[in-house]
Amino acid sequence: MFILRMPKNLSQNMPEVSPTPKREELSSGNHIPWKPSTETALAPALLDIDWLTAQPLLPFLAQVAPAHLLYRSIMSHGMEDSIEVIEWVRGEQLQKIFDFDIWEHSFELQTNDISTNKFLSWLRIWMEIGADFAVHRMIELEEETIVLIFSKLFEIIPEGVSQVTEDMTENWWKTADNKFYLRMRDENEEAFELLKPFVDALYQNNVRIAASVFAHAAMLVRQESLDFGVRWKAARLADQGFVSREDALKILAPKKIESLVKSIKEAKELEEKRREAYEKYPSKQTAAISQSDTNNPDLFDNIVHFLSSLEPEEGVRYMQLALGSEKLKQITGSQNIDPSYFYEDEDFISESAENIIQLCNNLLMRTELVNTRKINKQNLLIEQAFCELAQTNLTEAVYLKDRVARLSNVFVSGIMNSIDNDSLARSLSVVRGILNIGLEICLLSPHEYGLNLEAKVDEVEQAVLCIQQLGPEYLFQLGWNILISLQLDLAKEIVKLDLNHPNYKNKLKSMRKINLSDASSLTISLDKLVENQRYPDMSAWLSSVESELPTALFLVLESLFGRVPMCSELLFDEKISGAMKVTTTFKPFETLNEIEKAKAFIHNFHYNLLVE
Repeated sequence: MFILRMPKNLSQNMPEVSPTPKREELSSGNHIPWKPSTETALAPALLDIDWLTAQPLLPFLAQVAPAHLLYRSIMSHGMEDSIEVIEWVRGEQLQKIFDFDIWEHSFELQTNDISTNKFLSWLRIWMEIGADFAVHRMIELEEETIVLIFSKLFEIIPEGVSQVTEDMTENWWKTADNKFYLRMRDENEEAFELLKPFVDALYQNNVRIAASVFAHAAMLVRQESLDFGVRWKAARLADQGFVSREDALKILAPKKIESLVKSIKEAKELEEKRREAYEKYPSKQTAAISQSDTNNPDLFDNIVHFLSSLEPEEGVRYMQLALGSEKLKQITGSQNIDPSYFYEDEDFISESAENIIQLCNNLLMRTELVNTRKINKQNLLIEQAFCELAQTNLTEAVYLKDRVARLSNVFVSGIMNSIDNDSLARSLSVVRGILNIGLEICLLSPHEYGLNLEAKVDEVEQAVLCIQQLGPEYLFQLGWNILISLQLDLAKEIVKLDLNHPNYKNKLKSMRKINLSDASSLTISLDKLVENQRYPDMSAWLSSVESELPTALFLVLESLFGRVPMCSELLFDEKISGAMKVTTTFKPFETLNEIEKAKAFIHNFHYNLLVE
């Protein structure tokens, strides 16, 4: 039953709380009500930036480490404190990290757009290293990204066009070649102090490139270019599991539990094929297959491109730090000739790159093992299973972690408005709970899901066997459908009360009038809105009944009817009469016990419904 109690952490010294708080008084707690953990046993461990900085392989690790892992590690440590690592993030890696970080959802344009503040935070770090360094990093980005950044930072009017006014000639900033008038869209002194020397350095480095950038930015049809930019961004990140929102929502579309149970044979056969393909790789391949194979052409190209951007003496120096002088001489086949003599030789660079990638993979693998042992909080069964697997077969554990990361990336593609560090962390926390729910339901009825579990092994070992037999993708689908089925069950209960209960009839406004794309309207029940995943209309219904419901009850409904159903702390409270003190705390669903609490709330919904 849904029940209420005073929060345990209320002390006698706290100010008196109104027995019927208004929702706006609680709104600050609803925006960021839970903080995801930075570490989990289910995902590749974040890299220790201090450790990374001390590695001789640092210039190459910055090219080999998965871009989303490197990005999250930098953001968790802090950009200002990660400057030594950021110095080596270049080329394709830099572009991917920008794809994660500098885009934000624009409610004005109803699409993603470049974030001025986030780009300036990167530019600030670059300029600390040097203006010339900042210019080189900028021109390494894809052309459409560069042009979108400049068009977001500046209003640009070319010299000689009719729009040039007296105000522009007197107050706007003119480029070094006298061809463009510029006005910063963000007119603050700090931004000017960053952008003015940066633009000057861009012209000093290459006048032709600078003029081309401003010319393209001035002619940009911004909305159309943003659409293209979003598509290119999605294509670049596809190798890490990110997909378009449309494709992600298809994957996340509700499926009947019965059909999932029937598809168990197919899931087991698919997992067997995955394992067969995985086991064909040589045992020396100790890193996740999709990200760290020494034959991965993208990694190879990253290393070769990085080496080609350096002078021979500088490149050989970093190669010697990574491989050692003797290894380089062995690759060249000469003990006496300076390796820099072979710097333009493709075979020399290719063999060196392969050896460097292998060393980086081995090092990343060792850090994964060390960090797995450091993770102390293993509260969920799924986490305990992954830690157990890491102790017995680290290679397989990393392979499965990579698949979980891809699941999380699909989830963030469909659910979140951005893919920045906070969204990635929140998505991973939600997926962690969903996987655990799927795992617990399978172990509750193993025969129903075709599991061959030995009775003598303990629960953690059974969990490992379950993951190996079904795979994380099936467990996710099972847990996700159990979770979103709560919304439909709750909506049906509300519609039933609204249509039939003598005390609540027509008071819950469950019959909704919605507008269709052809400008016509349709009256539809709340459960059909949920079934068709019309979340804006569900939100409109919530707003319409807010004033009719007790605050605590409304907060639980709000947590369950979100795009991702969340577990409100109120589901675990004890019912009290009289004054109520309400908490807005909620978090992702993680266990079957929490699911059962939500089901009990739905079953006893009418007991808590006190329509005013």
